[in-house]
Amino acid sequence: MARGAIKLAALAGLAKQAREYARKNPDSVSSAIRKVETSVSRKVPPKYAAHVGKGGNAVRSGLGIRADSAHTGVTPPPPPAPSGSTPPPPRA
Repeated sequence: MARGAIKLAALAGLAKQAREYARKNPDSVSSAIRKVETSVSRKVPPKYAAHVGKGGNAVRSGLGIRADSAHTGVTPPPPPAPSGSTPPPPRA
């Protein structure tokens, strides 16, 4: 039981340090969260893009930085071109 309490105290300390860092460097932290959102949105179906954005905003809120209002949902990238096909040549 004591080990669990020690681990919980250590985790709480790490969370406090993360919040302090985020408050001092909100742009850097928000940028990192945005990169994670983009990476995740590429791996999940488009219908989950809004959930990815909400999750990112929840992380920002938990760290005590302002949620990116212009970035409420991540727009997934277009699907990759099928392999073996070549794009049409550019028009002259």
